[in-house]
Amino acid sequence: MRTAKAPAVPPSPRLPAASKSSASTSPDTPAKKMPQAKTEREKFVSRTLTTVFTALLIDILAFTVILPLFPRILRYYEAKDGSDPGSTYYVMMGWVRRFRVWIGGSGSHLDVVLFGGAVGWIFSFLQFVSSPIIGSLSDKYGRRTILLISMIGNGVSMILWSVSKSFEVFVLSRIVGGLTEGNVQMSMAMISDVTTPETRSKGMALVGVAFSLGFTLGPSLGAWFATKVDMQRWVPAWLPVNEYSGPALFALALIVVESVYMFVSLPETIDFKTRVFSDEVVGEKKKVQKKKSKQDVKGSNSTSRGNGAKPSQLTNLSVVHFVYLLLFSGMEFTLTFLTHDRFDFSHARQGMMLGYMGLLSALVQGGYVRRMAGRVVSEKTMAMQGMLACGAGFVVMGMSGGREWMLWIGATLQAFTSGTVVSCLTSLASMTGGEEVDGAGERGKVLGTFRAVGQLGRAMGPLVGCSLYWIVGSTVAYVGEGLAMVVVVAFVSVVVEQRREKSKSD
Repeated sequence: MRTAKAPAVPPSPRLPAASKSSASTSPDTPAKKMPQAKTEREKFVSRTLTTVFTALLIDILAFTVILPLFPRILRYYEAKDGSDPGSTYYVMMGWVRRFRVWIGGSGSHLDVVLFGGAVGWIFSFLQFVSSPIIGSLSDKYGRRTILLISMIGNGVSMILWSVSKSFEVFVLSRIVGGLTEGNVQMSMAMISDVTTPETRSKGMALVGVAFSLGFTLGPSLGAWFATKVDMQRWVPAWLPVNEYSGPALFALALIVVESVYMFVSLPETIDFKTRVFSDEVVGEKKKVQKKKSKQDVKGSNSTSRGNGAKPSQLTNLSVVHFVYLLLFSGMEFTLTFLTHDRFDFSHARQGMMLGYMGLLSALVQGGYVRRMAGRVVSEKTMAMQGMLACGAGFVVMGMSGGREWMLWIGATLQAFTSGTVVSCLTSLASMTGGEEVDGAGERGKVLGTFRAVGQLGRAMGPLVGCSLYWIVGSTVAYVGEGLAMVVVVAFVSVVVEQRREKSKSD
């Protein structure tokens, strides 16, 4: 057998090419397939990332259409049901007013804002409940399948909103949406499926860019449709539409376009590595099994010594994610109060500030995170940078007094924060969800759990932030939250590991 490969031919300039050609036909040298596999892999990854980003951007646009309309929608139901003691609106508004009195707030305008926060809380809390379930189902049945099913729920939610003449139907639309929304976590899972540890943060930055652009454009589109499109003038009176059915139908159209686009263009990613690298996966599986067996022995030895197990990397990251979003979402919720109370911002000026923050965040995601994270700057370091910027931004805003230029400095720091922290934390969390070989392990479940804990923080943040704002005042609230964020940074520096999965080149 050795003579079959013997290079006994005299050396010549053409021999290496001939030798390579003959070697490619030998079963002992299958390396000639690798360039083709690599090309296939690159095309698949590029196609997947493009589709995921485009679909997620459409989804965020649909989701944010409603955001600027909440106050007017609630006033619409106030006029319809506010004087009916038997209505759901009347009962919920009673809870909100009691909470407002408890925190020391005054004025009916605060009732509307707090009520909007309560309705938003419903959505975030239900995401906390459903995200781990959706993630686990995607591990079992595939990302594409579960995502397309969840889009049906999103469509039903928008249909209910478009026909929500009663407040009860409107709340039902938010409940259905909160239970079925899965695009964000499925996008993160699919990006994790097709990227390596070295390129993970670059891929995750696309999620942040989609969020930044969506939150910049979506509210403006919602406000435009609410102003220009009144479905009550165009449809028969017996149809249960309201003056905000126009934005709802626009959001529904976006969901339909997104669903069709994903059905046609989105590939399944959960088995990506086994399909593209089928000739390598057997050897890699052996390495993974050997590594796991060593870890099991090591873990059993440490347990036998009587030492309690340390919190897992995922647990530490989830705690950080929860506290960070608790503080950050509280600031987001009270920022409009701050700009109104100190600087008498109009809705147009508030929109300009939010638009500035959204665009700057998108630039940070595309220009800094995608280029640097995981290669020049570690994900852990970049997340800490964002949290330090957040803490500094809180303090600057709190100490701004009547100096508007300080407010804009704080807004700039917060834009850097929103462009860095969640993407990097999510990238680190994705590396706890299974090996980079033979599928995706439990990555869907891991990212679902991680996102669920964050959504709980986002649900509680407005309540905590608003309570602090009205009980201790804006200066103490913002400076206190800034100092709390510094404590979070210290926690990250001590307990979070900059851990990487084994990639193909390791």
